[in-house]
Amino acid sequence: MRKRSILIWLVAAFLLAPATTAGAALSQGTLSCAGAVSWNTARKHVGRVVTVRGPVVDTYFASSSNGQPTFLNLGARYPDTRRFTVVIWSEHRARFGRPEVRYYRRTVCVQGLVEMYNGAPEIQLASPSRIRTA
Repeated sequence: MRKRSILIWLVAAFLLAPATTAGAALSQGTLSCAGAVSWNTARKHVGRVVTVRGPVVDTYFASSSNGQPTFLNLGARYPDTRRFTVVIWSEHRARFGRPEVRYYRRTVCVQGLVEMYNGAPEIQLASPSRIRTA
């Protein structure tokens, strides 16, 4: 029974950790840029939920691609692997308006799980509450 209690505690701690370390501001419905990491150091945070800040220098709505993703590239243009990419899939796109226009040439803060894709770090967004202009 003790092992089961410890296991439950560990699972709960793991599941709650991103919410408490990633920025308590989201629990109140607004994203803060306080404590954000720079776009060019985001690759050091792969596997963690963090807030990333950087200038949107390149955008693309891949309307004819599978899943119709919208890409917001921070810091460096595609295909430079030093860039940080925000991906918004078509099923969530309407929530953002036209993100390739709305955020272009703006500095943004975006919160989510940092993952690597084809050598570049990225966050996939499903909600506009996870991005704001700085």
